[in-house]
Amino acid sequence: MRGVIRIPMGKFVILLWLAVMVTCLWILTRANYTADLSAFLPQTPNQEQQLLIDQLRSGIASRLILIGIEGADPATRAQTSRDLAARLRTDPRFLHIANGETHELGQDQRFLIENRYLLSPAITPDRFTEEGLRKGIQYSLDLLATSMGLFSKALLPRDPTGELLCLLEVLARGSRPQLMDGVWASRDGQRALLLARTRSEGADTDGQSEAVTAIRAAFQSASGPGTWLVMTGPGPFSVAARATIKGQVMILSGLGSLIIIVLLMMAYRSALTVLLGLLPVVSGALAGVAAVSIGFGVVHGVTLGFGAALIGEAVDYSIYLF
Repeated sequence: MRGVIRIPMGKFVILLWLAVMVTCLWILTRANYTADLSAFLPQTPNQEQQLLIDQLRSGIASRLILIGIEGADPATRAQTSRDLAARLRTDPRFLHIANGETHELGQDQRFLIENRYLLSPAITPDRFTEEGLRKGIQYSLDLLATSMGLFSKALLPRDPTGELLCLLEVLARGSRPQLMDGVWASRDGQRALLLARTRSEGADTDGQSEAVTAIRAAFQSASGPGTWLVMTGPGPFSVAARATIKGQVMILSGLGSLIIIVLLMMAYRSALTVLLGLLPVVSGALAGVAAVSIGFGVVHGVTLGFGAALIGEAVDYSIYLF
């Protein structure tokens, strides 16, 4: 038939290969990479293990980022802490920001009042018996005659058994950060402290990375002269671990590839032959990472590291052919 373009089989295969490689590169640029080691936890855990896994992935502790402001004098650090907290409180990536300022206590008080029966250490099965209720109410009535009378009188209609006061008494026993210039400070007084709770889960490394970046950006705008920022917590650890894994994979794979290329050049003494020998390796690596991304939705850093270790094995096949 006229008008039909016939492509030789060799050129068709090359064009098909190029199309597949371009598609794999496009997938790689949009793939999600993670360094979350919770994937290696038990897949069929018991109740205790499941609780631990849930806390590691999405628990409150996994969402906390401890922020420190160092340098300058205490007054500058305190002002920087207030400015940084004010900026982060308007950021939707954070659920709560605490630095010792008292204007945030209203929300905490409402939470304790609404959940006093769940949190109070005095709640036992006997607490709601006739005798238990009598003791609880008598405890609240006795407080009216003390210095706590004004506070307990306002709570008496809502909390007749005094559960909130029992809870506050327990919380007061614990250690608390010291205050300097109205904000939290470390024990040695050389660092202002803030606590941030992220909206993204601890296992969401991308979300944690965005939160860490947002904190750094906010600090750049709020920082006083001579101050610098430090952070710690599961989120910053996971972000740093992913960056380290990614960097080490790039270095090791690059170094391994360079050694292989030098050895092949010494053996073949032909750049074209070396290039043809490496094409299957590169093609296989791109196709493998793309397949993992499509099949599982995420590529783990350990997968990339293990794949880089197999480059030498993949080169063997082209060596056998030549």
